[in-house]
Amino acid sequence: MPDPSSLETLRAAVDTVGPATDGRPGAVELGAHEHVVTMLELGLPGIVDMVAALLNAYAADVRAGAAFIDLDAGERDQVLRAMSADDSQDIRDAVDAIIVFGFGAMFSEWSGYDRTSRALKAPSTWAAVGFHGPVHGHPDYRTDA
Repeated sequence: MPDPSSLETLRAAVDTVGPATDGRPGAVELGAHEHVVTMLELGLPGIVDMVAALLNAYAADVRAGAAFIDLDAGERDQVLRAMSADDSQDIRDAVDAIIVFGFGAMFSEWSGYDRTSRALKAPSTWAAVGFHGPVHGHPDYRTDA
């Protein structure tokens, strides 16, 4: 299980890439940070603590002595941009994972699944982007119609 401070750091990173806008919930309000942590830990147990350490190391370059969670939104953005431009593919992959799993949670059925009742409903983000959900075929495209 990741360290609680690492979880807060990842939560802040997910909030940075998917903030709430125009009255719509952001990634953290949708619980996307939980999905990011789960997916990272499934791939490589312990990696959340490492990614948090990287975020904190880059944060110190933006503001001396500061941890990632101590930075404001603009400074956090600087950290993620610096990591995205790093020469190391591993550093870039860490940021990519935050983005991919964060947005994946926001815009997939993951955010519409109620884990308590095990019910699946269309996520609110689908309506916000004009997606009406999966379509299981169109009669106009059938040859037998």
